[in-house]
Amino acid sequence: MNQLLPISVLIIGQNVEKCLDRCLSSTQQMKEVVFVDGGSTDRTEEIARSYPNVSYYRNPWPGFIEQRKFSLDKAQNHWCLMLDADEALTPELIPVLAEVIERKNPKAMYRIVRTEYYEGIAIETGFGRSNYQERFFQKPFVEYVGGVHHEHLIKGKRSCLDHPEIEDLNPIVRILHDEGYSLDEMIRKLPRFSLLIAQEKFEKGRRVSAFGVFFSFLISFIQIYGKSWHAGRVGFMTSLLEAHHRGLVKMIIYNLEHFRNESLEEEWRKKKLG
Repeated sequence: MNQLLPISVLIIGQNVEKCLDRCLSSTQQMKEVVFVDGGSTDRTEEIARSYPNVSYYRNPWPGFIEQRKFSLDKAQNHWCLMLDADEALTPELIPVLAEVIERKNPKAMYRIVRTEYYEGIAIETGFGRSNYQERFFQKPFVEYVGGVHHEHLIKGKRSCLDHPEIEDLNPIVRILHDEGYSLDEMIRKLPRFSLLIAQEKFEKGRRVSAFGVFFSFLISFIQIYGKSWHAGRVGFMTSLLEAHHRGLVKMIIYNLEHFRNESLEEEWRKKKLG
């Protein structure tokens, strides 16, 4: 396939020099890659600008949803593909996307399976398994809304699994998450991500008792591992990590309610997901 596909790939990131080359190498058949940098201090900008199809923008981090909206506004093509900097497209996905945009009556959005990994092992069953995500869409029909996580609005309606304007692509063609995603990486991201989720829930009125905090880890682990035990050691580890995350979220909510930690709230206001 020599001709570039009229697709805008939308990527937001910050200090992602470790994984960005893998990501951009997989998108070289796309006509445009919109990369929005929230304020990197490593080689992220240098790597992004080295690809001729990348349009590089530096936008001080305004929050996850606003940064997504910014990337969407910059897209020059009708069709868009949302990608994270630690992801890559499989070669088999490219001709499938080309076929979709040539359809006579295409859907507003298409869901693509993302392969999840733990320590190099693909997670195909249990919690955190490889699953469909809404990624490929027609720009006029989609808007980003929500909080820490993004949700899509399609023609003014919140998307759902059986929405008539959504179609699932063949699960064989995929987006690949970072194959080197490890325990070290998860532990590094856990506190910040838990803080963001907790603050969002707290601002929406969520409260938790001391009892809820105390038993959160045990109850969460039992619930998650009950669905993941057949994944073996990987299921055990992912269950532990998610239980820790849920317990930490509840602990932060409890702390915000009873101690009103101003430093945490200030960090939330300034950085959000940055």
